Amino acid sequence: MLRLLLAVFLLAAAPLRAGDLWIEATGFAIQSGAEDGPSAKRRAVADALLMAALSGGADVKGHTVVDRSVVTSDLLIVRPVGRVKEHRLMSAVKTGDTWQVVVEARVGLGPDAACGARRRLVITAFAPDIEVSPHAPAWAEPLAQEVANDLVRQVERHSSVELVRVTDRHMSTRSAAREAVDYTVLTKGSVRMGPGEHGFVPVIRLDVGGPSRRPELRLDLTMRLIGGNGEETRQDVARSVKLPGVSPLGRLAVLVEPDRGQMAAKLTAGLDRAMTALLDVETCKPVLARLVVSGHTISAPVGRRQGLTKGSIAFTADADGSTEMLEVVGLDAEGVTLRPLDPNRPAKAFSNRPVRFFETGV
Repeated sequence: MLRLLLAVFLLAAAPLRAGDLWIEATGFAIQSGAEDGPSAKRRAVADALLMAALSGGADVKGHTVVDRSVVTSDLLIVRPVGRVKEHRLMSAVKTGDTWQVVVEARVGLGPDAACGARRRLVITAFAPDIEVSPHAPAWAEPLAQEVANDLVRQVERHSSVELVRVTDRHMSTRSAAREAVDYTVLTKGSVRMGPGEHGFVPVIRLDVGGPSRRPELRLDLTMRLIGGNGEETRQDVARSVKLPGVSPLGRLAVLVEPDRGQMAAKLTAGLDRAMTALLDVETCKPVLARLVVSGHTISAPVGRRQGLTKGSIAFTADADGSTEMLEVVGLDAEGVTLRPLDPNRPAKAFSNRPVRFFETGV
């Protein structure tokens, strides 16, 4: 039985970023047999990581079940405020049947550009959502399509992305049951995202406006990454460029007006970096999945393809912030099998709950 022991030691180290702290935390786990050694060590690391997150600020509710003066179950309900951004395993010592590990973890709030280990994204690129003003130059609509194509190429080039499909069909918001009777799906097949995948949808608007005599061509771009659990990350970019207008110089002004190539270059400068930055942020986030329970088996539709390893630990990520831990007991490319670290928790208690995976490194 795993006892979660709240033994947390706060280091007097300076934060790496505003609100970040390096924390030293100790975790414990009981090894139940010779074959349980690696698993028990991971459980101890998970215990320490949870302690580090708690020390970053959290509400904790403890519930202990006692049967005939013997503790049979420890259940911690936590509402984490801190977030473990990276960690180092400092020591791991086994004394009798007890593993004790010490980790140093950097804990802070909100997103962070630093990334210890990136997950992999499996992405389908759907048809872009393009809207071009009728007052825009004739070359604006081809420019919008080229922007969409360039963004997809940037997605494909990212080292932590597997681009599995590029389609000219829009991302479906209908249920699988309704989609199954759709004529297009019946005749052309489904482009629905698979479990554990993300969809990429660029939204491009080109409009003409501006307060001066010389109108502006404005580009409003939203890069959307949509996960299978409904989560969405987006990056917004807005640019504008002056269009040629009436000039007192008459035809001589043509010599000094920017050509369409220059205007297009100004509108699209740096979009590749913005797309890469969005992917960098997303691949730094923990893998998110929803648990499936069948009998006594708990599984999730993510696996090695998304970057999980046998050293991963799952933390429940319910909307109310409650946290329980599960360890990996089976792993393949497309899926993972888990069991609760608290052996007294029934499998049905985890049905359809969201979880985030954290790599322990052991």
